[in-house]
Amino acid sequence: MVNKMNNEEEKATLFISRLLSNPSLNYLSPLQKEDQIVSFLELNSEQLYATLSSPAFFPGKPWPEIISILETRLRSVINSMVDEGLKRFLFEKIDFSFLSGYGKSPGQSEMLIKSMYTFILKSLKTFDGRKDFGGSYNALLCKLPSRYINAVFGAQSYIHFELTKVQRLKMSKEEITNMIRATLLLRPVVHIYSESVHDRSTGLITKQYSDKVKASIKKDLPLVPEVLLSSAVDSNLSFEKYKFIPTTGRLTSIFNNMARTIRPNMKIDRGASSPEKSWLSVGRRNYKYYGWDIKMLDELYRFSLENGW
Repeated sequence: MVNKMNNEEEKATLFISRLLSNPSLNYLSPLQKEDQIVSFLELNSEQLYATLSSPAFFPGKPWPEIISILETRLRSVINSMVDEGLKRFLFEKIDFSFLSGYGKSPGQSEMLIKSMYTFILKSLKTFDGRKDFGGSYNALLCKLPSRYINAVFGAQSYIHFELTKVQRLKMSKEEITNMIRATLLLRPVVHIYSESVHDRSTGLITKQYSDKVKASIKKDLPLVPEVLLSSAVDSNLSFEKYKFIPTTGRLTSIFNNMARTIRPNMKIDRGASSPEKSWLSVGRRNYKYYGWDIKMLDELYRFSLENGW
């Protein structure tokens, strides 16, 4: 029985590896590749079943069982890719020294980062957490926080005022950038506690649930400072309804959603609008529905125009 299972896993791995090697997936992040392959399997089920139910693959098995085997193997392969990238961001690329301003010693910061790593992996086991994490992961791959925060500090306009005078962050440009990067990674953990309390079309949650989640995270991650906790959890609220959302949380929501459809390292045809500019243009029209800060979108759109992003 074990040999049979190992044989099935080997066949599934081989088939998934072939799909992942398709050149059309080259510019996609790991979770985008997963979405594309799942869609491919679902859309081509009839043609694929004839091949995959043959003696060379999974003879005698019904399609639901075959696709379950393939999707399980696909998630395992993608999880390995994401895990590698997540470790690189948390333990190498993001500078968590901004936590020292909130009373965290280097030892406590290290403990918090390790705890965050465990919780982020837990969020990836949920359907909505996985989807939400895809946007955050892409935002970091595309370097959205660093590029746009550089522009924010250069312009010293609305977003800069909101960060320094309204949210009152006593941080450098680099520290704010790293805080937003950490916020993006922590944001999906809200889905660990429940997957049925948000609006599926917008991803928004209620203040009541936000408060409940923050209380739960404080128990599970006692070292997380309030500023990072509020930034991550409240990024899932609508700014149209709740004007108290931290500036870093509002930026996190926009970066997360913007990056879901952006392909890292994608080449743009001459004369074509960039994905970021296109997304921000649409976002400005739909800001009320998704609860984004329109003034923030206007400024980010201006930066994308000025810099060709």
